[in-house]
Amino acid sequence: MDFPVFDGDNHFYEPKEALTQFLPEHRKGVIDYIEVRGRTTIMVRNQVSDYIPNPTFEVVARPGAQEDYFRHGSGGKSAREVM
Repeated sequence: MDFPVFDGDNHFYEPKEALTQFLPEHRKGVIDYIEVRGRTTIMVRNQVSDYIPNPTFEVVARPGAQEDYFRHGSGGKSAREVM
């Protein structure tokens, strides 16, 4: 590609407190973080949600990781290895 890649898919990385401590009083307790088999996941209204597979965002792809992939191809690597 002869133009820069821009990631505009609205991902956001918020600390746990954004969804647990700073909610209006009538929403407190709606979202909670729990441990399941050694991994952190989210509970929404007392139901485990798998919508966000890594809700703590402790490990994320480096900025620009997709640019290398789209510029040079995967070179036989999986998407996980590229990221």
